[in-house]
Amino acid sequence: MELFEKQTIGGLTLANRLVKSATLENMATPDGLPTRQTARFYDRLARGESGLIITGYAYVHPSGRSYPLQHRADSDAMIECWRPVVDAVHEHGSRIALQIVHGGRQCRPGRDGQTLLAPSRVPNLVYFSLPRKMTIDEITRTIRDFGAAAGRAREAGFDAVQIHAAHGYLISGFLSPLTNRRRDEWGGDPERRSRFLTEVFRAVRSTVGDDFPVLAKMNIHDFAPFGLTPAGSFPAARRLARLGLDALEISGGLMENPLAMSRGDAPTEVLNRGRRLPARVYFSSCLAFMRLFLPFRENYFQDYAARLKPDLPIPLILVGGVRSVRGAGQVLRSGTADLVSLARPLIREPGLPKKWREGTAERASCTSCNRCLGEVEQGGRLACYRDTGSRRP
Repeated sequence: MELFEKQTIGGLTLANRLVKSATLENMATPDGLPTRQTARFYDRLARGESGLIITGYAYVHPSGRSYPLQHRADSDAMIECWRPVVDAVHEHGSRIALQIVHGGRQCRPGRDGQTLLAPSRVPNLVYFSLPRKMTIDEITRTIRDFGAAAGRAREAGFDAVQIHAAHGYLISGFLSPLTNRRRDEWGGDPERRSRFLTEVFRAVRSTVGDDFPVLAKMNIHDFAPFGLTPAGSFPAARRLARLGLDALEISGGLMENPLAMSRGDAPTEVLNRGRRLPARVYFSSCLAFMRLFLPFRENYFQDYAARLKPDLPIPLILVGGVRSVRGAGQVLRSGTADLVSLARPLIREPGLPKKWREGTAERASCTSCNRCLGEVEQGGRLACYRDTGSRRP
């Protein structure tokens, strides 16, 4: 079966073509270090036989920290704390990559006097906040921060690093004409808007060397007016591949339209918890509109992968709505992608890859209710909440 053939990314050989896509865990200490919950979470995924596990995004600088219990990659303190987690994953035959990020305009405002940084002063319509336009010096320092974070990942024993350039966070913000209104060397046309991502990749590669796999997760479409589309994202992806990127995972959507990236039900009750009436009406209306125009279907980014893959000389990872052995196998057999990536199904069933290999399941039991993501946004730890209503397990 294609799903359980070995796959190579750079010099890294994976036991199969199933990837656990990154999801914020909300399991770190207040200092951003992994906990016993973190270790248990990744141990279960490795026992479940995911070929590659990509961690939730770790911030490369305190200014890019999006959530209080997010893991950090900006301090050497993380190195020794992650090593036991990585070693346990390896014992079960899986491989693990650290995803690194700067939250940009999508960080929660007002925490410890944190100033929100972004390519341009474009408001965030979820937190109703306004970021500050980054200076050239801040851009340069942040690029160095990504390189340093990648070096820590290698020292901690991770098998690879993934640059998070999707979902409206800082790098994604530079790529998108919606959020990058600059007219200097960091914006103004598609090539200059992609420069920040290019320089981040170069800094990461320079730090970790040519023998350490570097992946990226990138928006191919923002699904928002005036946002990034394939006309801008495809050339950026091909440029990265020519520079030596080892694999690309494609996705889409921003914080303002979350059902573009995680299609399915809208956990309105959870997301509105603690909000005032005007905000509840606003979010409920927006989510209902998104659900109408962005319906769930299996492998919902497949059409974009099929268009990008013929001119992409590196492995392509397809995420988004992978729910069955048959659907995942079809993606691989068609040559649309080289690996398939799952997030919500593996939050509910960490052992799903093993079930698929043994033939004891055909479909994931995940219903895409999205309660897991709603609870994480509210500060809860990452888990499946489907059978517990709005209660935290």
